[in-house]
Amino acid sequence: MSGDGVLLLLILGMFVLYAGMILHSNYKNRKLFLYEAKQNWGKTPDVSYTADQLERISVYGRQTCSREKFYIDEITWRDLDMDRVFQQMNHTVSAAGEEYLMYLLRTPRLEKNVLNKRDWLAWWFEKHKEQRYSLQMILSGVRKDRRYSIGEELQFLKEASAISVHKHQLLCASAVICLGVMLLQPVYGFFLFLAAACVNVADYYGGSDRKASSLCLGCFKSVLQMMETAGKVEKYAGEELGEYCRPMSLARENLRPFHRSSHWLFGICSASGSLDAVFADWLRMIFHLDLIWYNKMLREIQDHEEDAKVLLECLGELDCAIAAASFREMLPVWCRPDFHQEMRIQAEDLYHPLVKEPVPASFQLEGSMLLTGSNASGKSTFLKSAALNAILAQTIFTCPAASYQAPLCRVITSMALSDSLERGESYFITEIKSLKRILGAAAWEGALLCMVDEVLRGTNTVERIAASSQILKSLCQSHVFCFAATHDTELTYLLEDCYRNYHFDEEISGRDISFPYVLKKGRAVSKNAIRLLSVMGYEEEIVTAAEETAQEFERTGVWKK
Repeated sequence: MSGDGVLLLLILGMFVLYAGMILHSNYKNRKLFLYEAKQNWGKTPDVSYTADQLERISVYGRQTCSREKFYIDEITWRDLDMDRVFQQMNHTVSAAGEEYLMYLLRTPRLEKNVLNKRDWLAWWFEKHKEQRYSLQMILSGVRKDRRYSIGEELQFLKEASAISVHKHQLLCASAVICLGVMLLQPVYGFFLFLAAACVNVADYYGGSDRKASSLCLGCFKSVLQMMETAGKVEKYAGEELGEYCRPMSLARENLRPFHRSSHWLFGICSASGSLDAVFADWLRMIFHLDLIWYNKMLREIQDHEEDAKVLLECLGELDCAIAAASFREMLPVWCRPDFHQEMRIQAEDLYHPLVKEPVPASFQLEGSMLLTGSNASGKSTFLKSAALNAILAQTIFTCPAASYQAPLCRVITSMALSDSLERGESYFITEIKSLKRILGAAAWEGALLCMVDEVLRGTNTVERIAASSQILKSLCQSHVFCFAATHDTELTYLLEDCYRNYHFDEEISGRDISFPYVLKKGRAVSKNAIRLLSVMGYEEEIVTAAEETAQEFERTGVWKK
């Protein structure tokens, strides 16, 4: 056999060996994915996120939620620890699902028909296990990237500019000529092509155009991944999921020119890591095809940005429905909400899903609630539980409770506030601004659920009680549910005509203290703050003097020096 034949056989053998390794790796990855999907079903996701990663995942939701009638504002989001709630619910397998889940939690719906469709989809995935696992495998093709989110990438593409492609056309032509020489003189042409390839690859990674366009090329990758995944979903989905495929089909049709320009780029968008993917990666490095067609692809995606968002939303909705079904499986008790037109909230065994061993609370309320009790007795947790149940009811049609009945509400809170050194605002200024936005929300039409924890705690007692009573009284409206927690028992008398009194208490036995965390009707009657000093080991002299001072004030109405 000639030297040329030996060389060709050697190249072919290496090619076959490499292909076998890739196929074996893909098989192992698919098998591992299915195993993990089954093992993780109904369990808390074992994934943590940094603050920067959460911020990136939120980009799409922040950009999109403003078009909705109502969305959770930043103060309410922080008050309710919604980043932690997101992480507990995030059973998604795709970047589209992850980002859509963040958007979904930010935009509680006020339309029953939308919520009923989400409920049906979650139920369908719960009942059809094999279809669910197969669809998760397909959806995982839109890979999660901790560096950038799809929302960020679409925003970057919108603002990106074109590059000069003349140099890359010349380098591509030189490589093609060397291939032609290799057909006539195999050995000589092979080494000539190898030299041209080395030059082109070096320029590809070392040139300024690649650096300038690299982020956009990665953004193209995300769009192509969504197109490829959407096509597979359309082929796999039956009539039952056809409603969710039609918008994707139209979006893919509008993006077809973009996809035609990217056949050579298939390798970097492929979800499977297949042999054609690896081959395409080498083609784009040697022939600079991605840089040559970069401008055309950029124009196409800028003209069809909304179609790319449709793909994200449709794929994300399917992934989120599976995540919601898994979240339901994870909860010890859950129910579907019962929405009605009355201004009444009724809940049985309502709890917070982030609390490891929660004590459920039951209540029925028409109007507003004033909540009293000592620190750590459970007031703040109850407020968060009630608000979170309302949000989950109007996002994934799921409540951590035995039963939940309420009207469709907008939700707003003022709870975990702090001063701002950056803005130069004291705690009190931050607090009154936060409360003012709640008063503004009360002027809107439709039911409002607001949570206020420790009204005006940042000022003196006399002015706090005077101002708090008037603010809370102004929130006592026919379309407003106001849940307010306070240490000022005076408010329970000043507002008893318009607020129902509830309380939490504690149990002190000797030097031990315990909190039953049971919601009870009526105002708190015990005053144990000073006794708690003794329980926590304060000197008896301090405790005794404090008790005598308090008793003197209650008897005379004057503070003794």
